Amino acid sequence: MTDAPVLAGLRIQLERTKDVPCGVCGQTVVVVGKAAGPHVASLHCATCDRHRGWLPKTIADFLVEMISRFGWPTEAITIRNPKFAQANATAPLGARAAA
Repeated sequence: MTDAPVLAGLRIQLERTKDVPCGVCGQTVVVVGKAAGPHVASLHCATCDRHRGWLPKTIADFLVEMISRFGWPTEAITIRNPKFAQANATAPLGARAAA
């Protein structure tokens, strides 16, 4: 069972293929908020506090486990999926210097 209050205030950098920046301010970092109804926790923009969605239970459970093992993170935790990681691995690194 997820202990959602443990996650309140946690900052998460969203880097999944389905995530888009905040429509108001362009921020991609969210803050974990309170639970509501059947939802484990809410997600709000770290800059403008706009509601950005709900934290999935599977991710909440994972985060609670990591915090219990390693303590509260000093920076935003980045959440990405394999498709995002693969797309970034194949992205060009920029122009190479001519020899």
